[in-house]
Amino acid sequence: MQLGKFHPVELPIWGELSAFCDAVVPNFKGYKAPVDQISELAERWKIWRDEKQTRLTENSGHGIHSVAIFDVLSKICPEDAIIACDVGNNTYSFGRYFESKGQRVLMSGYLGSIGFGFPAAMGAWAATQDFEEYAGRKVISISGDGGFGQYPMDFTTAVKYGMNITHILLNNSQLGKISKEQRAGEWQVWETDLHNPSFAAFARLCGGHGVKVTEASEIQTALAEAFAHNGPSLVEIITDAELV
Repeated sequence: MQLGKFHPVELPIWGELSAFCDAVVPNFKGYKAPVDQISELAERWKIWRDEKQTRLTENSGHGIHSVAIFDVLSKICPEDAIIACDVGNNTYSFGRYFESKGQRVLMSGYLGSIGFGFPAAMGAWAATQDFEEYAGRKVISISGDGGFGQYPMDFTTAVKYGMNITHILLNNSQLGKISKEQRAGEWQVWETDLHNPSFAAFARLCGGHGVKVTEASEIQTALAEAFAHNGPSLVEIITDAELV
């Protein structure tokens, strides 16, 4: 159902990927070297950067534009960080606006596994403790309020074991991606609004660092303080569900 959700499957093939590739590659004939697209990519990159600057000025008064969050994160994120990204509109925003400089990114592959982000970051933190090459790397996770709300008590486990993870939570008080899908299907938006606690206060109650951001001008300071905290930290950012 997921594979054929948006595009019909014309020829379904079930098999182990590497074995399939080994079997079909010898049948490819007349391979041509690709056209050099470096200059076109550079031109498109400039167009997109200009577009992002335009989007930074958008403000409907209902929360922070996600481009502002990832614009700051692009600038101050450690280049060797490990980033675990959840499922939802936050994933799309991360893909559109974050400019990687070599960070390792963990994703669930758009499989709909909402709640993936923070547990994946915990796994990444645990997995890197025994490897000297990864020692001291910052682990960051990103989610919406719906995603983090799936497994919030995992934060107490992070506190218990002193996991040095910063969670960036985009709070728009709804399952934003589901709302958009319902509108796209010309359906009535139904049961996507959420009743949330203060996630920043929750993080502090659990014994971690928690801060709430309501203005774009506060993002850089909040993230920098969270990155500097030795242990689990959470930055709750109030976002506009329509400015993704």
